[in-house]
Amino acid sequence: MTNEERQALNRTLYRRLKATFGHVKVKNSGEAQTRKVVTDLLTGRKKPNILNSGEYYTVCCPFCNDTRFRLYINHRYGSDDEFGRPQVHLATCFNAGCPLQMKDSTTYQKLQDMLLGHSFVDLRKATITQGVQVDVERIRSEWPGTVVRIDQLDESHVARQYLVERGFDPVKIGRFYNVHWCSESTRLICREKLIIPIYLNKKMVGWQARPPFDCDWKKAPYPKYYTAPGTPRKNLLYNLRNASNYRTGIITEGVTDVWRIGPQGVCTLGATLTEPQQQLFIEAFKEHAGVLLFDPDVKEQIREKVLPIVARINSELKSGFCWVNLPEGRDPGSMPRKELRAYIAAQAAKKGVTVDWSKR
Repeated sequence: MTNEERQALNRTLYRRLKATFGHVKVKNSGEAQTRKVVTDLLTGRKKPNILNSGEYYTVCCPFCNDTRFRLYINHRYGSDDEFGRPQVHLATCFNAGCPLQMKDSTTYQKLQDMLLGHSFVDLRKATITQGVQVDVERIRSEWPGTVVRIDQLDESHVARQYLVERGFDPVKIGRFYNVHWCSESTRLICREKLIIPIYLNKKMVGWQARPPFDCDWKKAPYPKYYTAPGTPRKNLLYNLRNASNYRTGIITEGVTDVWRIGPQGVCTLGATLTEPQQQLFIEAFKEHAGVLLFDPDVKEQIREKVLPIVARINSELKSGFCWVNLPEGRDPGSMPRKELRAYIAAQAAKKGVTVDWSKR
């Protein structure tokens, strides 16, 4: 037995993944899953709400030709929830377009068959070690190495040139969003990358590293965005503190979408909108309005999951909430701000939501 297997909170699941995929990596090692039972506002039914996911096992996803261990399987996968239902949904792939990222039920069933079908390891009866409770409010993050704020770099620097080419002002990106450039780091994946800090209650709790160029990311040897281990992504919204000063909040997927929209934008750091993220947005904009603006390449796959969420938030916001779809082939980060804002306002108005870009 390896040391990693010995320390795994769910040894049964770890061994099954090892037997199925060959190589397994452990993320958030030793962290317990924090959860509580809440009432679904749409159905009135009780359901578990995960506050902190805890330990994950990552493997190369078999559904999207992944080679970078982008399939994350929670250590409580397959175990029963508070109501006796097996939690076979606690898995996701972070490769764009993967059917698991889109919560495709058929693909979830295929994964379940792979892990439970042939040898039938009973994960519902697996012994799961409790682990260490993590208080999201106490999470703190440090810069990954030697960093300099973007606006303090020479104008000819590759990072500034990249931002200018994409239509961003490096000075504003540096001063307003505190984006830095990492020149040296013990983590090779962070060297010569943009470092985008992520805050919760004025404390940096994580960051994302991004190369200063674009390419076919599905074929690249590294991800488009690398998120600092331990970043509580499901429990925060990027730029929420700034956005909450305005009358309308715009929810997007990624940080560059926020930069394009302006201070009214927040992002989920992925094509999902978790229960904690929903609650954060509702609390910040309950007396105002909001818009969901996910990229068009995922809207059809996630529509079934997102529509009830949109209805729930709409019922909570005084001035309404709606989902605005961008035209095919367009994404927020590639559109001029003036054009993007006009489009959002016009489409939201058709759904009865008035977008107000002004401060409160």
